[in-house]
Amino acid sequence: MEQQWNSINNEKDIEYVSILFGYFYDACIKEVKYISGSYVGDDSRMKPIDDIRQVYMIIQKQNKEHSVIEFLFDGVERFNLVPANEEYDSIISGLLLKIIGKQIYFANSPDLKIDELDKNSNWLTWIKAKSLKWREINKYIGDSLVYVYRD
Repeated sequence: MEQQWNSINNEKDIEYVSILFGYFYDACIKEVKYISGSYVGDDSRMKPIDDIRQVYMIIQKQNKEHSVIEFLFDGVERFNLVPANEEYDSIISGLLLKIIGKQIYFANSPDLKIDELDKNSNWLTWIKAKSLKWREINKYIGDSLVYVYRD
């Protein structure tokens, strides 16, 4: 049975999920999936409007319990993905999760200010979206892919 989605609506919700997952210390982004809403149909007609704009993200953490979380960012306005290359590790030492106005911000570095995100886009993974949900999915610990094509 799949876990239910939990909404992030305020700082209290952010604090709850942060405490539950140990402030995401010693964690890593395992997988990311983006759905735009645009597509080309079987008849070759295009629907070129990004009306979905969702990012699904799985983060794994070194912990026996509360080890895997899936985020669902909805209404994504910016998605900046910067993978670590083979010369560096991709260990997260905490996340920036912040609600400002009607936007939620996520970054894989906890010590930045929101106005610094764009300036650091060459090394920083970050997202700006209209909403964020999360669910705990510990069954996905390990290297097996979650976001795979299923016929």
